[in-house]
Amino acid sequence: MAIAAALATAGAALALTAVAGGRTNATTLRATVGPGFTITLTKNGRRVTRVAPGLYRIVVSDRSAIHNFKLEKSGGGFERVVTTVGFQGTRAITVRLTRGRWEYYCAPHESSMKGHFAVGAGIALEDN
Repeated sequence: MAIAAALATAGAALALTAVAGGRTNATTLRATVGPGFTITLTKNGRRVTRVAPGLYRIVVSDRSAIHNFKLEKSGGGFERVVTTVGFQGTRAITVRLTRGRWEYYCAPHESSMKGHFAVGAGIALEDN
């Protein structure tokens, strides 16, 4: 019994160390907003149209002070502003993408700067 408790404690400590050290099993997606009126989301250099549900690290390179980068799940339930108007540089978030349709956009220019992607199989894609 004492050995099992020691192993459980050691396992918990290792799990906390991995989280505290910033290491996760998250898949990295890269986003850019600007220069000009462009916005993209890629995985390994290819445009994201569909991903599996799970943990993702989204690294946003904001190259214009007149844009921002916003991520949300269509129909509600999740909304996050990753970069703000006026900011230029790189920011990263870690997020659990759940099954459904997701969108990313520049809020001030949403009508022309947006993209959509599906999380999970069987989800219809929307035109960008």
